[in-house]
Amino acid sequence: MYYISRFVGAVAFVACLVLGWFSVRLAQADAWFRRATPEAVARAVAMMPRNTDYAAFQALQLAYDGQDAVPVLERIAKQNPLSSAPRIRLGLAAEIRGDIDAAEKWLLDAARVDHQFEPGWTLANFYFRRGRRDEFWKWIHRALEVSYGDRKLAFDLCWRISDDSQEILSRAIPDLRDVLAAYFFYLHDGNPRRLAASVPVALKLAALKNSFDLPLVYGACQSFLAERQEVAALELWRISGHVPPSGIMNGDFTHAPSNFCFDWERQDAPGIHHIFLDQRIRIEMSGQQAETSHLLGQYIRLQPDKRYVLRGESRTQGIRVPSGITWSMDEASSAAMIPSDDWRAAEYKFAPRSRPDPSPHTGFTHLVLTYQRPSGLARAEGYIELRHVSLVEAR
Repeated sequence: MYYISRFVGAVAFVACLVLGWFSVRLAQADAWFRRATPEAVARAVAMMPRNTDYAAFQALQLAYDGQDAVPVLERIAKQNPLSSAPRIRLGLAAEIRGDIDAAEKWLLDAARVDHQFEPGWTLANFYFRRGRRDEFWKWIHRALEVSYGDRKLAFDLCWRISDDSQEILSRAIPDLRDVLAAYFFYLHDGNPRRLAASVPVALKLAALKNSFDLPLVYGACQSFLAERQEVAALELWRISGHVPPSGIMNGDFTHAPSNFCFDWERQDAPGIHHIFLDQRIRIEMSGQQAETSHLLGQYIRLQPDKRYVLRGESRTQGIRVPSGITWSMDEASSAAMIPSDDWRAAEYKFAPRSRPDPSPHTGFTHLVLTYQRPSGLARAEGYIELRHVSLVEAR
């Protein structure tokens, strides 16, 4: 037992010596590395040849100095069989010196060991520079599948290699909610051609039926209506689970106006405040509103060359005659509202403006309730309430 104890003690003593020596050497190597000069880093690498962080920094210094960093990077790649970083650098270095086969080999190897964004993105750029379109689409699609954050550069690259929006959507953009949403926002950059390209993207988003995307889908529907892309707006509305609009939607105000698509839209501007009550809506004006103010609006579907009657009940408080409050359709025709302290039923006749090339899928008109300060009068201070609003064809 005595000899065993002495043996164990001796082993522990040797282990302590080895650990102490290693700790001292590690500290010395780190001290050399922190000096960050090429000579000091080279000495740190010599002391700790398996420290790939030291070697990677040395390779970077060699490249900046115009020296050959390939042997160092190859050693790092061999020591780290599952690391993509040295393989990517080796691939890019080979491309710079014109060895395209070696470059492709290293970059494909990087993508083999690492399925994250950077290897796929690097390969997509490589094939973009080579003009190899099929490989480009394959790898940009794979990169976007695992992408996160800002994807603008990836989308830019797609539009640089092709101006065919359908090709980009089908070959590059994966059917993933976050990627589709990011691409939709990217397309809404003010470019009319790209705005049109956002239609099938919005339809794909709507088909996913994710509740988090409803504001985006409804906003897209609204923008399509404003741009007269009514077929797209209708399809988006249908895919979202709604019945096609007919007449006035939510005319009895059974729910608060959503401010989207075919429901009532309201703009809470300074001096204007909307209050949803039991099956009616109150629009308050403080007297500080703009001289011309949008109070309420809705896109309605009409048949061309038909006449319509808008019906509804209203009551007001603090509003004088003339009220300055009118219903209008696409600014083509308007009808003034008469103030009344009690509920008052009224009918307003409209002949909407004909549009060129009408079809059963178009014919949307913007119905708007507007306040315009009457000449010579102070701005209105009071409120108007509405209920039972409907639209019928005039007989």
